[in-house]
Amino acid sequence: MEVASYFDEGIEIAKKYGPNLILALAMLVGGLWVIKRVSATFAHVLKTRNVDTSLRPFFSSMLDVAMKIFLLLVVAGKLGFETTSFIAIFSALAFAIGLALQGSLGNFASGILILLFRPYKVGDQITVVEKSGRVDEIQIFNTILMTPAGKRIIIPNGKMSEGPIENIHLGDEVRSDVKIDVKDDTSINLLRAVVGEVVNKCPFRVAGKDAFVEIEGFPRDAMTVTIGCWTVGEKYSDTFYYLNEELKKAFDAVGIVLAKEGLEE
Repeated sequence: MEVASYFDEGIEIAKKYGPNLILALAMLVGGLWVIKRVSATFAHVLKTRNVDTSLRPFFSSMLDVAMKIFLLLVVAGKLGFETTSFIAIFSALAFAIGLALQGSLGNFASGILILLFRPYKVGDQITVVEKSGRVDEIQIFNTILMTPAGKRIIIPNGKMSEGPIENIHLGDEVRSDVKIDVKDDTSINLLRAVVGEVVNKCPFRVAGKDAFVEIEGFPRDAMTVTIGCWTVGEKYSDTFYYLNEELKKAFDAVGIVLAKEGLEE
């Protein structure tokens, strides 16, 4: 009798909650499938509209998370849960987490501003907080730089928005400079001629742009000279290293003597 009673109660519960449970599960599975399709379509639209590669993952993930939260609220309501309670609990948790993660939220806010206003984008050569590198990835909390030596520099986005950023855009024409100290009795005409030959042979040089050679000052027993070669943004570092090596070779060949520490950036 007792077993039969439990069985009857189980049947009653199944009749009462079973249809809603099955429907809720169907809504959850179907909703997740629809969300996956919508997210894929949205990502494709962003790509066809030539939206910046830095923005696509952010917008896609935000849409995906928003749709999943909405789906969970709908499913919970179908199961008979009071959705207003869920919203209140979620708000309280968000407030508590916000207090505990103020720094991370600051980085999050900075990440959104970077993605919206785009002071730099993936591929740009930037210098910020005394760190230089090519922008490899812009995440919500961090920006990742890649150095010519293959090192990954991870900088919180909050730091990226605190001070000035030196940015060299891909494709933009920029002058790559090296600063040298030579002996103060060096012939300026000879120096300009040698530098001109080196710059004209540079494989990364922008055609039609002459070498930049200017005297900055006269420290003790020396003459400080800035030498520049115009190039494009993606070849900035290559041009800098080329100038350092080839200028040293050319100076040695004609007898121009470096003073103090020689070549430096």
